[in-house]
Amino acid sequence: MKRILILSLSAVLVLGIAGCQANQEATLATQAADIQIATESQTEPSADADKAKTSAKPSETSSAATTETTANGDIAVPGTWQSASMVEKDGKSEPEFYVRFTRTEIQYGHMNEGEFVNDRSDRISRIDRNIEGYYLIQAESAKTGKYTFKTSKDDTGIMEYYTTWDENEFADKYVGGSSISKCNL
Repeated sequence: MKRILILSLSAVLVLGIAGCQANQEATLATQAADIQIATESQTEPSADADKAKTSAKPSETSSAATTETTANGDIAVPGTWQSASMVEKDGKSEPEFYVRFTRTEIQYGHMNEGEFVNDRSDRISRIDRNIEGYYLIQAESAKTGKYTFKTSKDDTGIMEYYTTWDENEFADKYVGGSSISKCNL
C-alpha cells in the first residue's frame, strides 16, 4: 500500500515538474518574441514612408471581415475615429478632426457629405495589436514630435493620446482633448 502511495506521489511530482518546465519554455518563447518586436520597433525608420515597417503583421492587425481599402492603402485599425475636442462649423458642433489608421500612416481629415477627406498624414513608426484587440500606435509629426495612440483599458472604442513614445511617461504626457473615439458612421 505504501509503495502504491509513494509511486502515485512520485508520478504526480514528475508530471508537475514536466508541466512547469513546458510552461517555462512557452513563457521564454513569448518573452523572446516580445523582445524581438520591441527591438524591431526601436530601429531607425527608413526615409521611404511607403516601405515603412511595423512590428505587427497585416494578419495580426486586421481580418478579412474588418479590412477596408482606401486610395492610400489598407486600413490597419478598422473604422473612422473622431477627436474628443469639438468645434462649431456652420452653426453645428462637430469633432475638430477625424482619424484613420492605414498600415503606414495616421490620416487626419474632415468629413464631406459622409466621406472621409484626408487633410494631412503622419508616418507610423510602430503599430501593435494584442489578442484582445488593444492597439498601441506610435507616430511622429514634424509639428508636434513623437506621440502615441493607445486603446483605453476601459473602452476599446477610445484611443488615448500621449505626447511621448515612452510608456513610463504616459501618466504625465496624457492629453485628453486629443484622444479619439470610434465613430458610428
